[in-house]
Amino acid sequence: MRTLTVCNFVTIDGRYEDDDHDIASFFEHLHADYRAADHFDHYNAGLVRSSDTLLLSGRQSTLGNLGYWKGVRDDPHATPIRREFAELIEAIEKVVVSDTITEEDLAPHPNTRIVSVADARAEVTRLKQLDGRGILVILGRRLWNDLMHAGLVDELHLVTFPLIAGGGVALFDNRPPVSLRLLGTETWAEAGQVLMRWAVEPASAVDA
Repeated sequence: MRTLTVCNFVTIDGRYEDDDHDIASFFEHLHADYRAADHFDHYNAGLVRSSDTLLLSGRQSTLGNLGYWKGVRDDPHATPIRREFAELIEAIEKVVVSDTITEEDLAPHPNTRIVSVADARAEVTRLKQLDGRGILVILGRRLWNDLMHAGLVDELHLVTFPLIAGGGVALFDNRPPVSLRLLGTETWAEAGQVLMRWAVEPASAVDA
């Protein structure tokens, strides 16, 4: 069975994005020592290399991200790892969970297909039963929150950035019925970031 891994960045106060569904404002006070760090880019590229399927969700988010990385691929000023990541994103199978995105919207982005929101859990269950390498979710907070409630997420990788949001959208909508078992941590001192990898398991009963 294939493993479904979620990877996301998070601020130290647990925020995923601001109220305008953007993250740029979070980085206004990023320490100068960390502005050139690309550890998170390298980590995400490694996850994509070891996966066969990338799950995306929402029309605006999907088109924004795919369009952004398409621009990075052709940007001579982009770092080598970001250009490589853009190429990896283009090459991997992408499954978009959305009721509003169209085939025409996705025409510029190869290896992409659409699944309805209602069919998302069933499709992910089917994908996990196939042979192959991992299934990956980067971003897609609403999608992976729902998949976690359905018991379909196997690992959660969170990278805490040295940022205080002071508001915005929380990483979790509510508490899913899961228990987390720590698999490992890494400290990227040159970036001021800490990676935590968790196994996501059914909620453990607490003895009375």
